[in-house]
Amino acid sequence: MPSLPSPIARLFAWFESRIDPFKPTAGLHPLTPPTTKWRILRFFLGETGWPLAVMAVLTLLLSLIEVVLPISIGWLIDAVTAADKSGSRVIDWRIVVLFILLLLVARPLVTFLAQLVRNQVLSRNIGTLVRWRTHEFVARADISFFQNDFVGRIATKVTQTGQAIRSLIRLFADQLLFVALYMAGVVGYLLVRHPLFAAPLIVWTVAYAILVYAYVPKSRAAAREVADTASVFSGRLVDGYSNYLTVRLFTASTREDAYVREALESGITATGKQMRLLTGLSSLLTFLNGLLLAASGLVGVLLWSHGLATPGDIASVIAMTLQIQQLSRLATMSLSDVFESVGTLDDTVRSLSRPQLVTDRPDAKPLAVTGGGVEFDHVGFGYGGGRDGSRRAIDALTLDIAPGERIGLVGRSGAGKSTLVSLLLRLYDLDQGAIRIDGQDIAGVTQNSLRAAVGVVTQDTSLLHRSIRDNIKYGRPTASDEEMYAAVSMAHADEFIPDLVDGKGRFGYDAYVGERGVKLSGGQRQRIAIARVLLKNAPILVLDEATSALDSDVEAAIQESLGVLMEGKTVIAIAHRLSTIARMDRLVVMDRGRIVEMGSHAELVASGGLYAGLWSRQTGGFLDLEDEDVG
Repeated sequence: MPSLPSPIARLFAWFESRIDPFKPTAGLHPLTPPTTKWRILRFFLGETGWPLAVMAVLTLLLSLIEVVLPISIGWLIDAVTAADKSGSRVIDWRIVVLFILLLLVARPLVTFLAQLVRNQVLSRNIGTLVRWRTHEFVARADISFFQNDFVGRIATKVTQTGQAIRSLIRLFADQLLFVALYMAGVVGYLLVRHPLFAAPLIVWTVAYAILVYAYVPKSRAAAREVADTASVFSGRLVDGYSNYLTVRLFTASTREDAYVREALESGITATGKQMRLLTGLSSLLTFLNGLLLAASGLVGVLLWSHGLATPGDIASVIAMTLQIQQLSRLATMSLSDVFESVGTLDDTVRSLSRPQLVTDRPDAKPLAVTGGGVEFDHVGFGYGGGRDGSRRAIDALTLDIAPGERIGLVGRSGAGKSTLVSLLLRLYDLDQGAIRIDGQDIAGVTQNSLRAAVGVVTQDTSLLHRSIRDNIKYGRPTASDEEMYAAVSMAHADEFIPDLVDGKGRFGYDAYVGERGVKLSGGQRQRIAIARVLLKNAPILVLDEATSALDSDVEAAIQESLGVLMEGKTVIAIAHRLSTIARMDRLVVMDRGRIVEMGSHAELVASGGLYAGLWSRQTGGFLDLEDEDVG
């Protein structure tokens, strides 16, 4: 494609830079998305700014030019007819010049300016602006938001929202506004020329409005259903693709095909309803347009027969009527697109525009960690905000952890151990009580500073589909490669990283790990995660089944490294294999969201309670606990 001349390129560049799609949010905090489709539309219209007003003015000018063009054609016909009758054959050049100026100067110039605003300013930038802003809303949503929906569906909604709002702006600011202004201009001219000329058009307009009004609710519902089925289809695809190994292990390909096909069949049914409505609307509109043209021609002939209209008037009206027929079809197609975009926006609002529950207070300050002491003060929490104590995940729990103390959390599955860690990280807000770090209520500090102070290794290790280097440095991007290598060595990940090669030939630390680290084994992912936390070097360390995916030899080696890492840090460790945490300073035994026992390993075994039972089952009752140096 040849490059544009420099002045034209500069002109395009100037218009393209009128909207910054990544500009800071104006008048709305990015963590509080609008909660209705009209609010979200109004918000993004406000984000667009003056180009919309300019587009409206240019559309008005274009509609006026299009109204004057058939009028000038009528003047030309009348001038030629009058000259022919007189036999003078004299041309009225004023009318000819006006006609040429409209066609070759005014209309091309205004159209060019309108195209610049529509294409270079709006279409180029508004979709990106909406996607970026929607991403800001979604990326900072509560953890429950992602737990309750398909990730693929959420990503689709972020993309579709940009397309829907760009389409709505284009349709309203360009096509529908043009049709409305043109119709108003034509009716106004015809009323001035002769009220009877306007009568067929006024009747047609009322009939058209009734027709559209009758179809709008049905079309909107059909469009919403189409948008729903499309997002469900996308979500099911991503769900199956991201769990392809499970699908194959359970020989479920046929069932997955049926699951996806069901969504497609629903989409076909929904689209069929929408297309039936569109066919009916188009057919009725064709009939109405035929009536309009016939009535306009008949009225013109009657007025001419009584000397109330000229041949030029009749030609102008017929030309306007033909233009109205074309515009009405355009408006009908545009309305179909509008309904589809509104349906998508409806679905987007329902899916994405949920108020964030966990937010920083206006006066939140960064957490200042001096020692790393953690205090749980009568903490109560239930998923979904339930206040019924019998259903609480954490119930009136109080626990003081001294700076530098190493705590082991023990209990059956569902006892509340991982929930307690989630509350410490403020992934959820408490129903009651408080959690303090070095005396600072975590509800009053910024979430980023809180999570920066806590290093976490979980059992379900998830890596980003990026390079090994990017994954390890994710918690501390400014770390040097030498610091990264040291952390990798401590995590015993240097045994396999140099041999990694991805599908594009990248190797070692530059190799990509696949979605969620799928190209690595569970043990390899775990060692990468441990290296990441080692490099982060946060003052508070949380180990949630951190070595569960490792074999015994590697686990023993990494335990030594973790021992070095834990020096001087406050540590909360969760493990079902009690031997991995038996040497902690203190063990806290939880059951049904409460602390039921607390003490050293030896003390808890001697007490004969819940911990002693768990220990006995894991060791088979054959170990001599008195000789076991685990206290």
